[in-house]
Amino acid sequence: MPEPIIEIRGLSKSFGSVRALEDIGFSIGKGEVFTLLGPSGCGKSTTLRIIAGLEDAEAGEIRLAGNTIFSSERHINLPPEKRNMGMVFQSYAIWPHMTVAANVAYPLKLRGVSGADIRDRVARALKLVDLEAQADRDAPKLSGGQQQRVALARALVYEPEVLLLDEPLSNLDVKLREQMRFELKLLQERLGLTLIYVTHDQSEALSLSDRIALMNFGRIEQLGPPRDLYENPATEFVRDFLGKTITLAGRVAALENGGARVELARAPGSLACAAGARAFPAAGTDVMVAIRPEKVRIAVEGGNGGLPGRIETVLYQGERTECLVRVGEELLTIYGPPEAAGLRGRDVTLVLPAEAISLWPR
Repeated sequence: MPEPIIEIRGLSKSFGSVRALEDIGFSIGKGEVFTLLGPSGCGKSTTLRIIAGLEDAEAGEIRLAGNTIFSSERHINLPPEKRNMGMVFQSYAIWPHMTVAANVAYPLKLRGVSGADIRDRVARALKLVDLEAQADRDAPKLSGGQQQRVALARALVYEPEVLLLDEPLSNLDVKLREQMRFELKLLQERLGLTLIYVTHDQSEALSLSDRIALMNFGRIEQLGPPRDLYENPATEFVRDFLGKTITLAGRVAALENGGARVELARAPGSLACAAGARAFPAAGTDVMVAIRPEKVRIAVEGGNGGLPGRIETVLYQGERTECLVRVGEELLTIYGPPEAAGLRGRDVTLVLPAEAISLWPR
């Protein structure tokens, strides 16, 4: 990891009888995109607001560039304007009575920056987000994507050490959200920005992040690079929150060739599981077989080590087809190529690669 610019230790916070955060800790490297991901109420926005100084923690410590900005033990708690962090909110928080340039200039005026310096810095910030031509327009008259760029320029104008983003794209439509995701990533890479990004959208987290802290009930379930969380989940919550997972009940029949063979409980046949990151349980143990739908291959002519099934219905999605396949008593959603849309009602074999299967307690 690059040199840490943010170090957080033991953050805890309660709202009445509800424990919002429990001993949260992590470090963030300079120039890193670090995402707090999780469902509503998991504590991700509370963590971000405590880092920003908008909420007070009951315990813990926060260091920015080697300097303590919050410590419950030492009674240090710098106000938000002293923390040199920019923040972009979900609602944009654009001042409706100001022009675009005036909105971007506002943080500089609060900090007592001179007029000439304000003009130069506002022009640079608007150029970064491609809004120079909109400087004199009334901010509320811009599109949603443009208003989000204004909020981003306003957060960048005083050159903060860390940029905090709280669900910044959630109010945009799907296509604009995808466009802004690319623009934000390009801007972050070009400027070497350090981002702490809060979202409940797993696709945003997977595509933007260098590392993800997946949170649940005020704790971090797993922290690491996106691919590591997706391909090697540490808990069932991580496995099921990131992407989709097919699960099949079974029992370990035997340990063989460094792997395991599992007899399925509600589907005909058995599956071979190769050795992976997770240890295999003993023979006779009840387990759940788990595999990502995109790892399963649909074979019309049969396949080795496969499960016989019938495609009940299909959903055409353009770049792929989602197939609902009945295998014994199980109904499984499998991702197939676009041409699989013509397989409705056909008997098929589902081929599950042994190396893509993981076993979980049941």
